[in-house]
Amino acid sequence: MKGFLTLLAAGGVFCSLTAVELPGIFSDNMVIQRDREIRIWGKGDPGEAIRVEFKGRKAVTETGRDGRWFVTLAACPASGEGATLTVAGSRTLTYSNVLVGDVWLCAGQSNMEWVLRGITGAEELLKTAGQPQMRLFKISPAWSRTPQENVKARWTPCTAETAGNFSAVGYLTGLELQKELNVPIGLISIAWGGARIEAMCAPESFRTVGVKEELTTAFEKEIAKFNSQHDKELRKDKQRLPIAVFNAMVRPVTPFAVRGLLWYQGEDNHSEGMRYAEKLRAFAWSWRHYFQNPDLPVYVVQIAPWQYNQEDPGRIPQFWEAQRYFAEHDRNAGLVVTTDLGDPRDIHPRDKAPLGKRLAKLVLFKTYGAGDDCAVSPTFRKAEARDGRVYVSFNFANGLRTRDGKPVTHLELAGKDGKFHPATGTVEGDCLVVSSPDVKEPAGVRFGWHKLAQPNLVNRAGVPAATFSAAVGR
Repeated sequence: MKGFLTLLAAGGVFCSLTAVELPGIFSDNMVIQRDREIRIWGKGDPGEAIRVEFKGRKAVTETGRDGRWFVTLAACPASGEGATLTVAGSRTLTYSNVLVGDVWLCAGQSNMEWVLRGITGAEELLKTAGQPQMRLFKISPAWSRTPQENVKARWTPCTAETAGNFSAVGYLTGLELQKELNVPIGLISIAWGGARIEAMCAPESFRTVGVKEELTTAFEKEIAKFNSQHDKELRKDKQRLPIAVFNAMVRPVTPFAVRGLLWYQGEDNHSEGMRYAEKLRAFAWSWRHYFQNPDLPVYVVQIAPWQYNQEDPGRIPQFWEAQRYFAEHDRNAGLVVTTDLGDPRDIHPRDKAPLGKRLAKLVLFKTYGAGDDCAVSPTFRKAEARDGRVYVSFNFANGLRTRDGKPVTHLELAGKDGKFHPATGTVEGDCLVVSSPDVKEPAGVRFGWHKLAQPNLVNRAGVPAATFSAAVGR
C-alpha cells in the first residue's frame, strides 16, 4: 500500500488522505449560542473548498496549507426547533437536532464535577430530568503539555441517564435558567476533582494581566519544569500541574461561542489567601481570551465551610476574602456565598439544589436583568465607630436581617492591640451594629471569620452576607 501511494504522488495524481472533519464540540444534539456570531472550524486537505450552512446562513472558505479552516456565520435568535448544520468538502458532514440558545461552561474541581445522581434528593430530581430543551457536553478528564485540538465528549440530550452522570451544580443551575428564560440551554462540563486553578490557566495569562511578579515567576518556573520532565517523573495527579487541564480540556473547545462561565473551585488552592485573587484574574483572562469574549461573565462559587484538618481557622476566611475581592473588582464577575450550604463533616456538601437555585438567580439578575438585586449577597462597605459601638454598612443590604430572628452570630471586635473578642450584633435598618464589653475603643471588626462559621446574617431573600475582616474608621 505504501508503495502504491508513492507511485501516485510521483505521477502527480492527487489522493485525498484527510477528509474534512470538525472537532468534537460539533455534534448532533448540540446547542449553538444565540445572538452571537457562529464560529465553526476544522481540518481538511490543503486547498480544499469548504461550504458551511445552518438555518439559511452560509459561508465558503478554503483550507490553508496546514489543512485548517475557519468560518463565521451570522448570529441566530433562539430556537427550540431542531435544525441541521451542514459542512461540505471532500465529503459532507451533517449534524442534526441542533438547537440555538444559551451555552454555559461549568468548570472547577470535585464540587463542580459531583454528579446529579450522587446528591441529596437525586431520586426525585432524576424523575424530571428529561429536558428536551437542555443538552449536555461532558468532557472527560485529560491533561497535556501542549494545546490539543479535540476532546472525548459529545453532545447528548438531557435525560435521566445523562443528567444523572453530569455536574449536579451545572444541571441544577441550567434547569433554572431554562425554565426562566424559555430558551434551549447547553451545558459544557470542564471539571476534574483536585484541579488547581493554575492547571486551567493559559501559559501567558499571569504575565499578560500583570499578576504579581513573584507569583508569575513561580507559575512560569512550574510550567518550565512540567515541560522538561518525562511523563514518569510527573506527579500522578496531573490536574494539579500548571496549564495541563487548559491545554487538554479547554483549548479544544475554543473559540466556540458561549454565554458565560460557572466556576466552583478553590479547595486545592485554599491556603493561598489574597494570592488567589491574583490567580483568578489570570484565569478569567485565559477563558475570556480563548473563547473570544472579553466580557464573558464569570460566576465564582465560594468554597463552603469545612474543617480542613487542624489548619488555622482564619485561613479559609482569608480565601473567601480573595474570592469576594475578585468578584467585586471585575465588572463581569459575580459571587455566590455558601456559608449556609456547607457540611463541616464533608468537603463535598451533598445538598446542592439550594446552590443551583442561588447561582441561577444571580446569573438571571446580573446577566439577563431578570429578578432583582436581592440575588446579590450583602458585602462589606465600611465600618465606623461611634460611642464604643461599630456601625457596619453594606453593599446590597436589601432588608438586612437574621435568618433565625436571633442576634447576629460570629462577630468579633478588636481594640488597638489587635486582639479580637467575641461581640454581639443587631440590625438597625440596613446597618449592622456591633459591640463588645471587652473592647471600649474598637479598631477592627470581623464577621464569620472562622473556617466552620455559618453566620445567620442575610438579606430579605435569605441570601447570606459575605464574611469580612476590616479596620474601623472614626
